Amino acid sequence: MKKNILCVKWGNKYDDYVEKLKSQLEQYCSYDFNFYCLTDNPQKSYDLELPTHWDKHFNPERNFFWAYRKCYMFNENLFPTIKGDEFLFLDLDILIHNSIDSLFELNMENPWIVRGWWNDIDNCKKNFGKIKSTPLNSSIIRWNRGQLEPVYRQIFENPEYIFFTYPTIDNYFNHYWYNIHDEYESFFKPLPKNIAYSWYKGNVYPNDMKQKVLRKDIMICLFNNSAQGIDEHMHDISELNGLY
Repeated sequence: MKKNILCVKWGNKYDDYVEKLKSQLEQYCSYDFNFYCLTDNPQKSYDLELPTHWDKHFNPERNFFWAYRKCYMFNENLFPTIKGDEFLFLDLDILIHNSIDSLFELNMENPWIVRGWWNDIDNCKKNFGKIKSTPLNSSIIRWNRGQLEPVYRQIFENPEYIFFTYPTIDNYFNHYWYNIHDEYESFFKPLPKNIAYSWYKGNVYPNDMKQKVLRKDIMICLFNNSAQGIDEHMHDISELNGLY
């Protein structure tokens, strides 16, 4: 059975990123896979339309839980076109350097998520509960069918509370589905070091924190930058010329 690799896009900011992600996957994944983009504006053969039942809970002025559309994919039954049991979600604003095959070779007793190793975990513990204090990054999520259904169900049953309380889904995951004091005894398992690094923050705290450096020995570079208040397209970054 083919693997399933998903991305999510709403609005038009990342329109050209979808094809670029698909092209990278064709280069760096040797497994047979189906590629899907969950979107509010389906046009391509790989597009699947996003549900809308949580739209009414989102307040654009407050902008809390703004990436909630990612969480629809946790209920695979909403997308009956998708067959198979193995799922990988990737954000659109990433650059793949090396084979991603090992993401499909993990022990799947639990789902996996990026643990930003560039974070000072002691600082995250100290500030637990404060806005945007989380070591998690939902740019990469690996799960098998049904594993994330409890997450979907909790949001479905408590949307007003969750949309009002959490600035980001990463905050929400950190509070409910991750044990910051015992990271390997969590619902989400932390992806190992050297799977992903941050263009804007570095690689591993505290000794490998140089920013805006391409590290081609690491699998994936993440360019998400909302925490820095940066609104920068990847194709505007000069260091990526010829790479993206």
